[in-house]
Order: sequence, then structure tokens, then C-alpha cells
Amino acid sequence: MTEPDPSADAPERRGHGRAIAKGVAQLALGVALFAGIIHWVAPSWDQIEDRIHLSVPWLMVSVLGSAFANLVTAARWKLLSEMMGGSHLPYGIYFHYLALTRVIGQVLPTVLVDVIGRGAALKAAGNQARLGQLIAPVVLERLLDLLLPLVLLGWALVVHLQRLPPWLSAWSSLAILVFVFVAATIPLLDPLVRLALWAYGWLRRLRTRDRALPLPQAPGVTVQLSGRIVALGVLRFSGILVQYWGAGAGFGVLLPGLVVVMAAPLAQLAGLVGITPGGLGMQEGGWVAALEQLGQDSASIVVFMAATRLMMSVNFGILSLLSWPWRRARPSA
Repeated sequence: MTEPDPSADAPERRGHGRAIAKGVAQLALGVALFAGIIHWVAPSWDQIEDRIHLSVPWLMVSVLGSAFANLVTAARWKLLSEMMGGSHLPYGIYFHYLALTRVIGQVLPTVLVDVIGRGAALKAAGNQARLGQLIAPVVLERLLDLLLPLVLLGWALVVHLQRLPPWLSAWSSLAILVFVFVAATIPLLDPLVRLALWAYGWLRRLRTRDRALPLPQAPGVTVQLSGRIVALGVLRFSGILVQYWGAGAGFGVLLPGLVVVMAAPLAQLAGLVGITPGGLGMQEGGWVAALEQLGQDSASIVVFMAATRLMMSVNFGILSLLSWPWRRARPSA
């Protein structure tokens, strides 16, 4: 009987080793960035300590914001996944694995966990689609989640520079902007879905070296379905804002609601860069740049940054634990 050749697994082991080393390096970079930003912004420890006042009710507001964001994002993920060819799975599977990947994404590379990890989770839960076909909806989600903060960042700059007409308040302009954003994005979803599936099909052709491999058939995205998906994205961002607001207030930094809405887009965009796990250090840089421009003091900024980072892990850790039984749900016949 031929003995197995240990050297045959050497390339795979080296690949795993490089992936682990890269993940550790990214985490170390995130920690270094976070510590550097705190050191750069922070006043004396006495000022920070005086600023911290724990409030359990506000911390619960933060948990509810995270729960709401996870609730609607899981619903959007399910809609997009099934629309783009995935098997029908119980909603609880999407809710649980979304919360779980949010926790894991705080220490592992964001793209690996959020994109590949969520697709692999659906495969493990019984989805019969190919892994690449399950990844495509998540990539589309990330694109959709990029659009709204970009638009809101432009709005925040206009408001901050006082370029609004005298008869239009900041909140009124925000309501009008969100309405226009939804109306303009709904027609874009159908071509975006077609583009995502086309890209997935061509990647399969390149990987298999078979140019005759048929491309996946794009579904017809109705206006009603597109409207639901876009609206869920807006509601997701609203939940995230409540999560941030409650986290800061829970540690004694109750920022005005308008300040949170104006600062969050830059923090979200910085966090989406994906260089570090969970945008660690990157998102905090966005918070500092935005909150300093909006006139917040250093102690408040430091406490707010630390509170939002801590509560993100705590909130989604709670949600993933509470939804743990849903992981055993199986596809319906």
C-alpha cells in the first residue's frame, strides 16, 4: 500500500499559513490605528473619566438599534439571495448568520467574513446554489450600502457649509433627499442584479476555462420587489444610526441627533474600506474627522468612538446567541 506523501499537502498548508499571517497583520494594523487615533485625539484621562456615565436604558436603545438593523438586513439578504438563484431557507438562518458574521468580522478580515463567510454559512445551512452564486448577492448588498452614505455625506457637507436655502431646514432637506434617493435607486436595482450575475457567470467561465458555460439567467426585478429591497437598505441605515446614538449616550455622550446623522456617513464609508477587521481604526478615523468638524470636544469623541466599537461587538454577540437555535433550521420542501 502506497504511503501518503506529506509534501503533497505542503502548498495547502503554506496557503493557510499565509492567510492566517495576513489576518493577524490586518488585526494588528487595526489595533495600532485605533490606539494611535485615541492617543492623538485624547485629552487627559481625568477628562475622559469625567465624561463617562453609564446609562443602561440608553445601552438598551443601542441593542434595539442593532437588532432592528440586523432584522431588516437579514430580510434584504434573503430577498436578494432567493431572487438571484439561491434556495429558499428559513428567515432565522439569515438573521443568525448575519449577526454572527458581524461579531467574527470584528477580529477577522471584513471581506473574507462578510462576503465569503456569509455565502459559506448558507451552504452549510442547506442552500443548494453554488458558493459563487451565494456570494453575488452579498457583493451587491455592499454596493447598495455604499450608495446611501455617499449621498448622505454630500448632504452633510452642504448642511455644514450652510448652503441650504433659508426656507429649508436640515431635517426637511434630509427627508427630501431620502425620498429622492429611494425613487432614483429603485430603477437601478434591476441592472445591478443583471450586472452581478453576469460578473459571476464570467468568473465561472474563467475559473473552469469553459467559455461555452451558460451564464446564469437574470430574474426580472419588479418595481415592488426593488422598492422593498431599497427601503430595507434605508431602514438598515436608520437602525445603525440608533445603534451609534444609543451606544454613545449609554456611556455619557448624548450627541444631538443631527450630529450623529451628519457624522455617521463618513465613519461608515471609512469602515467599508475593509483594510482592517470591522474597519477597526479606519471607522474611528472617520468619526474623528467628522465630529471634530461638527464642534465636538475631544473627550466626547474618544468616549463615543470607544462606545460604538464596544457596543457593536456586544450587541451582535447578544443577537447571535439569542438566535443560536435558528442555525438548525433546514430548507422547506
